Amino acid sequence: MTNQQVLQPPPPNPTEHTYAVALSHLRLRIQEISPLDDHDWALLADKISWEAQPKGALLLSPGQVCDQVRFLHSGAVIYYEGIDEELQLEQVGWIAQPTEMVIEINSFFQRLPTQQHLKCTVPCEFLTIRYEDLQALYAESPAWNTAGRRLTEAYMLLIAERTYFHLLNSAREKYRYFRDRFPEALQLVSQKHIAAFLRIRPETLSRLRKSEVRSR
Repeated sequence: MTNQQVLQPPPPNPTEHTYAVALSHLRLRIQEISPLDDHDWALLADKISWEAQPKGALLLSPGQVCDQVRFLHSGAVIYYEGIDEELQLEQVGWIAQPTEMVIEINSFFQRLPTQQHLKCTVPCEFLTIRYEDLQALYAESPAWNTAGRRLTEAYMLLIAERTYFHLLNSAREKYRYFRDRFPEALQLVSQKHIAAFLRIRPETLSRLRKSEVRSR
C-alpha cells in the first residue's frame, strides 16, 4: 500500500491568477446548469476557500463526517473503502479528476460518519466550501439553493454512472470506458490504482493498453 499522509493545514494563498482561473472554471461549470448573477456570485466570495494538499493526503477517513464540498482544480482523488490484502493496494471505487466535485455525499448531507477514504493520488488544489457556509449560502440566495440542488442531482448521476461502469462485462469494455471518461486521470493516477478501479490485475491492464495502442 502506498504511503498515506494526514491532511495538511491550509497552505499560503495561491497566486491571484491561479485563484481567478479556478473561480472562473467553477463559475462556468455552475452557469451551465443553473445561471447566477453577479450579486449571487459575490455571496460566495466570503465562504469559499483555497486548499492545496500533497500526494497521498487523506481528505476523509472512515469514522469522520464529510464536512465540506471540494471542487477539484488540479490533481486527482480516489475513493475507496478497503485494502486488497494480496496486492496491498486500495480497492478503488471511483476517481475524481479536475473540474469535478469531491464529496462523500451520504456523510455530508446526513451528517453521519463515512465508511470511505478519499485520497489525493498527486498534489491537488481545490476550491472548498464548508457545510455550515453552504447552508448559509442557501438561506441567503434562492438562486444558490437551486444551483446546489442541481449540483447534487449531477452528482447523483455520477453515482448511477459508477453502477453502470461496474456492470460492464469485459476488461476491454471497462478500459475503453475509463480511457474515454477519465482522460486526465490516465496521467494522474498510478497504473495499479487504475487496475484496481477496473477490477483487473495490473498485468491485464498492461496487456490491454499495449493492444489498444497497436490497434490504432
